Amino acid sequence: MGRARIRIVLLVTAVAGWWGCDSRGKPTSQTSPGDLAVAAADWSREEAAGRLDAAQDGVRAAVRLVHLADCVPLCAPDELTAVQMRGLRLVRLREDLWALGLADRREPRNVRAPVLISATGEVTPLAEGVEEELLVLHVSRDADVFPHVAVFPQRVLLIGEQPVPALVLEAGQRVRFALRTERRFSYLALLAPTDAGETEVARYRWDPYEVTFTGPASDKLPDPPGGRFRIDLKASERLEPIGGELPEPEENKPRPRPPEELPLSPSELQAT
Repeated sequence: MGRARIRIVLLVTAVAGWWGCDSRGKPTSQTSPGDLAVAAADWSREEAAGRLDAAQDGVRAAVRLVHLADCVPLCAPDELTAVQMRGLRLVRLREDLWALGLADRREPRNVRAPVLISATGEVTPLAEGVEEELLVLHVSRDADVFPHVAVFPQRVLLIGEQPVPALVLEAGQRVRFALRTERRFSYLALLAPTDAGETEVARYRWDPYEVTFTGPASDKLPDPPGGRFRIDLKASERLEPIGGELPEPEENKPRPRPPEELPLSPSELQAT
């Protein structure tokens, strides 16, 4: 399936109920592409950035900045109708940072396929291709208690001043990350496929004092399929390994012996 068609399919399914029908199921009239251009098309980067916090103009300002940045993210293709615009969500993450993406009607605190926008109008895509289609940004109620996180199946980014790879799986792992909540506390779960669906095999909880996630770097997976999952410790910049099967520290691993320290073979001994 071509990328253009994938974009259309994802946009339609992600905001089902927003595009084409109102809350009563009646067809919503399509507006002309010129509706998006009302005032917004003439805004400079500075003007659009100054409107990001405006209740009425925020989304249009964000879309204008995306188009000025000459990038085409999944959430804001080149042409958007007013109906499609209502399927977008702009959220403020920090004093100087916003995220624009697809609204998630099942989980109001999630934004799908987002891009980041700075107070000066700079646009930062977080992914492209298939990763962009699977990306979910969780907007925290209180970033001092649990951070804003961009969750991919194979990695998790901490969204602050700069995106930071907090948790990264080693390549080829048949598990995925997902955000979950227990007793109103959020955590990252690692899910593995089973015959009955998916099961949680590890939890990663946020420590706001140490500014890290804590959880296992490796552990066994249930049968079937069995095996083990492994976190890439070098790539995971916000993981404090706790529990599971701890990998052997690098300094304790036997180093290769240099040739001069290796024992001589029988033929070498005879030569001497």
